[in-house]
Amino acid sequence: MPWDKEKLQQSVWNYNDYDFSRQKAIEKYLQNVSFEEFCKQKQQKADAVKNSRDAKNALFGTEQKYPQCLDYSQIRADLQDLKNYAVLITAGGEGERLRLSLEKKGYSKTDLKNFTKATFPIPNTKFKFGALEVNLKMIAELSAALGYEIPVIITTGPKNSDTDKIIPQILEENSNFGVKNLKVIAQNERFHLTNDDKIVFETDGENVKPVTNPDETGGPIVKLLEAQKDGESILENLKKTGAKKIIVLQGTAVYSKRIIPIIATAGLNFDGLGIGILREKFLQDDPYGTFVLVKNHDNYNLRIVEKDVRTLRTYEIKDENGKFLPYNTGFYVFDVGMLKNIQMPDYATPPKVILDGIEPSPKIGFAATDIIAFAKKPAVLTICGDDFRVIKNAEDIDGLAQIIKKFGL
Repeated sequence: MPWDKEKLQQSVWNYNDYDFSRQKAIEKYLQNVSFEEFCKQKQQKADAVKNSRDAKNALFGTEQKYPQCLDYSQIRADLQDLKNYAVLITAGGEGERLRLSLEKKGYSKTDLKNFTKATFPIPNTKFKFGALEVNLKMIAELSAALGYEIPVIITTGPKNSDTDKIIPQILEENSNFGVKNLKVIAQNERFHLTNDDKIVFETDGENVKPVTNPDETGGPIVKLLEAQKDGESILENLKKTGAKKIIVLQGTAVYSKRIIPIIATAGLNFDGLGIGILREKFLQDDPYGTFVLVKNHDNYNLRIVEKDVRTLRTYEIKDENGKFLPYNTGFYVFDVGMLKNIQMPDYATPPKVILDGIEPSPKIGFAATDIIAFAKKPAVLTICGDDFRVIKNAEDIDGLAQIIKKFGL
């Protein structure tokens, strides 16, 4: 069904306020996006908002229990276990918060040319291309020690985003930092619709473009199911390499060498493994997602519940050693087969700014945290917080040189 004047007026924010040339530019842009696709995204938004509302109600009156946890210090890692795995590295974050904090510290526009969060240089180290280079060189070393090329998938932001343009070029120019079995894919994006489901366009001279957002943290996972040029999904191609499981890592984090083999060994006996850190205290303003078992009919599902979802009971649950529920680190293990047989639910963020003057509205996509709820045999591997560092601001960049030296990277 093609776009027409009536559909444009109904679907584009302040459409009638644009002059004729910009209206034509908007119309031209939307010819590449079917009206059916727009309607699908509206329905996905409605589903996501409902899912968010249902999640808040689900814990009230529902039994919650402490999940099965494995202590990383008790895992005797076997490097050979990594032959069962592929590694998914998420590197799509534009890093606007990091950029702003770097500018405040005096970094110039030249310093921030070709900027991405995952590839920003780490001072006083041998790594010129940031956390992504650190991770890839570590995986290359693990592959060499194994005598087996671990498959690696890197997901960037959507097509034509900064990360989609910059990261593949850096990888090509540096021979993938030694990783021989590597694929780079751009994740999908959606319109950031207003609360009354209108598409918002930004203008720059005669150019117009809609305000969009990536498919959120779960977008890279869902992208593995999408058919490629050869008609097969990345997941199907991974299975042909012998990969039975996938480790999800952040391209904007640095990990110690020992932790990846530990995760691989720990994950072999579970179809879904969350990686968490035990809490000494659990304050109500704690911002991190929380692993907890939630009763579902006659069974219990491992869930990761966010701050605005958990109940008073969630804060009280302890294990036999008095430890509160572990919090989520943002990396996971799951079976290739499990992902093939599920449908990730649509997810809505809290309201986010679209443009100045427009009421904030949720971004819609998929949540990586939802993958754990589909596991039939899940567990949580609790690790030491000293075994990784996530880059969030300029102070993290400055401190990473010491962490890298400590990790022996």
